[in-house]
Amino acid sequence: FPLGQAAHESELVAEDTIEYADVDKRYQQSTFASHFVEVGVNGFTGEVRIRRMLAVCSAGRILNPKTARNQVIGAMTMGAGAALMEELAVDTRRGFFVNHDLAGYEVPVHADIPHQDVIFLDEVDPLSSPMKAKGVGELGLCGVAAAIANAVYNATGVRVRDYPITLDKHLAHLPRMS
Repeated sequence: FPLGQAAHESELVAEDTIEYADVDKRYQQSTFASHFVEVGVNGFTGEVRIRRMLAVCSAGRILNPKTARNQVIGAMTMGAGAALMEELAVDTRRGFFVNHDLAGYEVPVHADIPHQDVIFLDEVDPLSSPMKAKGVGELGLCGVAAAIANAVYNATGVRVRDYPITLDKHLAHLPRMS
């Protein structure tokens, strides 16, 4: 009977599966990305500002370049927040989160992220899936905070190993400005 009639009379459900056999056991199925970040650090105040960010990604066939790029850029912004400002403060005496809402929990805004770029390497992975595509979900996030920490180290000579990289963790160790 017609599809309209089937949908009208009861719930319409469609299910399917994709069989990969043992491809994931014989071949590496990962996606890969490298992140590059340029920061400026004020020599007097220690304030860290991101100047530009770049992600170079290998993710098989990109089915929709615009949405894939936007997903990676959004994740890069999340990584910047994790590296420089997002910190969960806990009152250990009373056992509650002090900054439990956006009034006290800092997240990046547009002015914190001036320039981002994403490059997808042109490749097709014939073994990854029937569409020869992979996911890009984690590519923009994994590695961003480390790239920012390395850029801060490169600019100041101060290695901070505890996120977020806040003034109290590196200001006293900055080289003296003359």
